[in-house]
Amino acid sequence: MRYRFLATLLAASLFGTAFSQAATLTPEQRFRTLGDFSGQKPGRPARDVSGLACMPVGNGAQRCLLINDEGSFAQFARIAENRIAPDATLPIIGTDASSDTLGQPPQGICKMPGRFAELDGEAVAYADGAFYVAGSHGCSRKRGEFRLSAFHLARIKVDAEGAATGKVELTYRLSDMLRAAGPAGSFFGRGLMDDNGMNVEGIAVVGDTLWSGLRAPSLGSRGVLVGASLKALFAPGHAPATEAPRVIEMPAGSNRGIRDLAPLPDGRLLALLGPAQEQALPYSLMLIDPAKPDAALALGDLPARGDDKAESLTVLPQDGKGLAVLIGYDGPKNGHFESYRLPLGPR
Repeated sequence: MRYRFLATLLAASLFGTAFSQAATLTPEQRFRTLGDFSGQKPGRPARDVSGLACMPVGNGAQRCLLINDEGSFAQFARIAENRIAPDATLPIIGTDASSDTLGQPPQGICKMPGRFAELDGEAVAYADGAFYVAGSHGCSRKRGEFRLSAFHLARIKVDAEGAATGKVELTYRLSDMLRAAGPAGSFFGRGLMDDNGMNVEGIAVVGDTLWSGLRAPSLGSRGVLVGASLKALFAPGHAPATEAPRVIEMPAGSNRGIRDLAPLPDGRLLALLGPAQEQALPYSLMLIDPAKPDAALALGDLPARGDDKAESLTVLPQDGKGLAVLIGYDGPKNGHFESYRLPLGPR
């Protein structure tokens, strides 16, 4: 019954019709973690998994990069069948701001100054031989502090085996793009909990465009995607970005925003939607065509998992049985990962 319902939704999408109705999806299988992901403190496993992206399959496994929002590093992993094996960590930022970071730090935002702390990493993407990691680009959630450490976008170039090559590239210029993001831009640097302040939680790369999915602001019942040129974001030097971003609003539901993004080969995006702040609202999956955002297709709600929060969305290898995705939840030790089957065909 679930597959017939999703197939009906897909057929409707091919004719340009948007649906707001959503069924509850059923997990296909749980993925086991073979070992610990590193937490903020040495020897402590991670409980704040917030992003995961993978390279194409090689030698029977996917080489992936995972981020948790309590550290200043990312961690490699391998996924094979229904198993996730943690691997080496990779520092993203140090204990202080680096003079090599491209662009200019944002100024005059948030309620009060704060210390340079963790990256507050919220999102990971992979494309064309590089992983990208984004900090939240928002004020601290509890006190509304400005922590420059959270306003970095990183690029990690890797070889065919997924090993990092060269130095991690850092840029502040995503802040310039977010500030210029139309009506949503006025929420940049405002309080997250009390002022609908901007917060990046998902990224995806399609061609030269890095798409940022905003958890907040929630503009009525609309979620926001901000598209920025990679060429502009990582241009040499310290000049701020002046190129205008591409801004897309799409139906998300009241007080909901984008919690993660994953690209499909044809340029469409899968989005994981959830509460913009801490509201008791469902998490769900949606298919977005950037060329037709108002025709976004609701694919279904995820089953509730108590206090666990759905934070990451990753496309798994195609096997001819429909599109498989992996959802990661924060809260449990080393996260909780389970796959879902979405019978989506070509555009």
